[in-house]
Amino acid sequence: MITARSKKKRPIRLFVMNAKVLKKRKKPPNFSPFTRERAMRIGFILLVFALCGVAGVEGAGYLFSNPKYAVKHIFVRGNQKMSNEEIVNISALKKGQNIFLTRIHRAASRLSQLSLIEHVSVSRFMPDMLVVEVAERTPRARLSGSRRFLADYSGVILPRASFSEPERLPLVVGVNTSGLSVGVRCSQPAMAKAMQVLQLCQSSRLSELVEVEKIDSSRVGDLRLYLKAGEYTKEGCEIPLGSSEFEQKLANLAEILDSAKKDGKKIRWADHLTLNRVVVRF
Repeated sequence: MITARSKKKRPIRLFVMNAKVLKKRKKPPNFSPFTRERAMRIGFILLVFALCGVAGVEGAGYLFSNPKYAVKHIFVRGNQKMSNEEIVNISALKKGQNIFLTRIHRAASRLSQLSLIEHVSVSRFMPDMLVVEVAERTPRARLSGSRRFLADYSGVILPRASFSEPERLPLVVGVNTSGLSVGVRCSQPAMAKAMQVLQLCQSSRLSELVEVEKIDSSRVGDLRLYLKAGEYTKEGCEIPLGSSEFEQKLANLAEILDSAKKDGKKIRWADHLTLNRVVVRF
């Protein structure tokens, strides 16, 4: 008896996936019950806000309409070249206006645009006074060129009428004045260096020893200081300063003048002020 070949049974591999789907149940928000106590608390807060608003409106109406707070006095301080009337008119401040409604910041902004004004502040003083404090620009030098302007330390161009005796101011040579106008700040390097040297001379001990006649900054890197004839300097005294280290050089110049004072001499020329061996001509 021939039996049929039995087929080889392949092992059956069972892959059992035991997937557990976890469904997250959203919990309903837990609202606290709207109790009577909570309602009374909210109502009280709203009532307070309402009363504050009413009080604010009533208070503002009282302050803005009360004649006690009408401006009666406008004082101006610090002005020398401009009159009180000019400053008040330009600021647009007026008497009779409510002091709380007066736009003091706009008044200060209008005055700060003037070329002669360097700093300005406007303040209220209760119940009826305004005070305007100004600091006017002071001319420190006169500029050579076709248009002979004056200038302060910061390089702001000023009219010649802002100083009664402009010829007494030191002369700055080397600044191009063709494109300048009153009230504009000159940003030319020649102006910046000349004014730096001039301010150092007039704010240090040198101001007690000498008087600046001229500063020549026309040559790049070769600024020259000229001093008036005096107790320690001869006519046309020339001091080459180069282009940097002005403070140290001017401090050394003051020491040279002290030595000349002791020896009874007057200097005509001094150079190499940053070296140990300074060259001086008498």
